[in-house]
Amino acid sequence: MFRLGLIGNPVSHSKSPDIHHELLQEHNLKGHYQLIQTEDRDLGNNIEWMKEEGFTGFNVTVPYKEKVIEYLDYLEGSARVMGSVNTVKINQGKLIGYNTDGGGYVKSLLTLSPNFLEDAEAKSILLLGAGGAAKGIAHQLLQSPFKQMDVANRNIERAQSLDHQLGLSNILTLNEAMKELGQYDLVINTTSVGMTPYDGEQVIPLDYVKPGTIVSDIVYKPKWTSFLIDAKKRNCQLLFGESMLYYQAVKAFEIWTNPEYNLNQL
Repeated sequence: MFRLGLIGNPVSHSKSPDIHHELLQEHNLKGHYQLIQTEDRDLGNNIEWMKEEGFTGFNVTVPYKEKVIEYLDYLEGSARVMGSVNTVKINQGKLIGYNTDGGGYVKSLLTLSPNFLEDAEAKSILLLGAGGAAKGIAHQLLQSPFKQMDVANRNIERAQSLDHQLGLSNILTLNEAMKELGQYDLVINTTSVGMTPYDGEQVIPLDYVKPGTIVSDIVYKPKWTSFLIDAKKRNCQLLFGESMLYYQAVKAFEIWTNPEYNLNQL
């Protein structure tokens, strides 16, 4: 019996229960996935409760992807590099942190554009946002030799921190990024701007984006964010947040259900 969950604030909008219940059914496994709304003051207590209740593991969403680390016993390699965790496995009483955001994102990208990585050295990427999701996505994409990967963020200090950790090409203000859109082959909104209930908001306008650019939004509710609606009008390729959500969930599911993901790997 796999007992799984999601901690974050808010979590009521999450589609993770639907995805994981479907995966359990597909693999003929018994289990349950529940949402655990968690206030900041309750984070440690809720994690301890899941441990005591015999949970197999749990997902972590905003705003706890970084803070959760202080409660964990081990970090898998990519989670350690990024300082961000979205998946925790409870193994023999130990809490092991993973990050499946980056791997899930790249898988979703390749479902839209299977050859995107093949000539990476000729392509440029713009990340909008510098939080935990940006870390995961950037870390995974940087496994390929892209021509450049720039980051734009409202808080420049946070963008500088991301650059210091991963080694990006340029740090831009959001206004600068808007004006430079024409040089990018992939533009990714890694922020929560445009998420329900703020459906009409958009991190930057896409006036200068070139047709054919892949425009990606990790927000999945609504599916059609203002950002992606704008991109469609400009004849861009669209990568929906639902796709990343699904593939990062598949990776988390593998970690929880596959015995090969254990303490001996760390």
